Amino acid sequence: MSEENNKKTNFFKEVIKSIKDLDKYEDFALETPGKAFKYFIKLMAICFIIISIFYTYNIVENMNSVYANLKNKLPDFSYTQGTLTMKSEEPVVIEDYKNIFGKIIIDTNITGNEIEKYESEKEGILILKDKCIFLENNAMGQVAYKYEDIAKNYNISDFTKQDVVNSLEGLSVFLCPIIFVYVCISSLVVVFLDALLISVLVCGISRILKMKLKFAPSFGITVHAYTLPLILNLIYMIVNLLTGFEIKYFGFMYYTILFIYVIVAILMIKTDFINRQMELMKIAEEQEKVKEEMRKKEEEEKQKKKEENKKPEEDNKEEPETKSKNNKKKKQRDDEKGLGADAPAFQETEK
Repeated sequence: MSEENNKKTNFFKEVIKSIKDLDKYEDFALETPGKAFKYFIKLMAICFIIISIFYTYNIVENMNSVYANLKNKLPDFSYTQGTLTMKSEEPVVIEDYKNIFGKIIIDTNITGNEIEKYESEKEGILILKDKCIFLENNAMGQVAYKYEDIAKNYNISDFTKQDVVNSLEGLSVFLCPIIFVYVCISSLVVVFLDALLISVLVCGISRILKMKLKFAPSFGITVHAYTLPLILNLIYMIVNLLTGFEIKYFGFMYYTILFIYVIVAILMIKTDFINRQMELMKIAEEQEKVKEEMRKKEEEEKQKKKEENKKPEEDNKEEPETKSKNNKKKKQRDDEKGLGADAPAFQETEK
């Protein structure tokens, strides 16, 4: 249990470092691709599992709302041989899904030019007796689908309101896990491929900034630079799904934050690299000074040894001279006493 807790705390510490400690991005650049990949998978899994939960909940709620409105608010209707009929003379207007589909208008009693009165609607779905029209305020304009064509594709001959209600009753329970898995996996794949593309761009940016990073360190930097944008995206998606609040340029802000982290990280790595080079140059200069001092000391020691070797030779030269001088002095003393070399072998003594 303690090892698992350490792993968890280490991961969350790494998340905090990725957000606020930009000086740590040099260490992230030195990580192995495997370690960076594990961190990124953990980060995406946490974010997208939470988003998928809220997204699935939101879809299920909308489906339950559709089911409730279909069951309680709509009059009886039936479909047969390409024609939809509804037991109501007045058109039915549903505005509960305005944020998703727009206004839904059901009118099976009008034909021909009478449709023009609904064309002023910017967004919505118009359900007629033989087709449904999607009212879109874009380049595509209105798009119509005939019931006969849809029925052929799905092998549907006829149905009633009760048949539709029965089909939708258990659909939310069946779709819930499918929606969750689809949203989670699709988000993971999209963001991971996006990160690989950004890593390639980081290689290019580093060359522009004269750093020439390879793909592995670029991927490590990119993975950790995604931390804050993914967390902000998680918060925004939850708020948007629960309240409908939208930020118009959130995508632009998302990538702006990502590239700010990437560029600042590269610049900090470059600055640190230059500082280290300066330190190495200073160390090299100091080493040269030490070597020069050692050389001088060695030369001085050699000079001293030479001088010491010269002194015995001079002493040896001086010894014969002093001996000859001593011999001369001794000879002079002997001559004075009559004991020189020319003196007789013996002398007669006086009586």
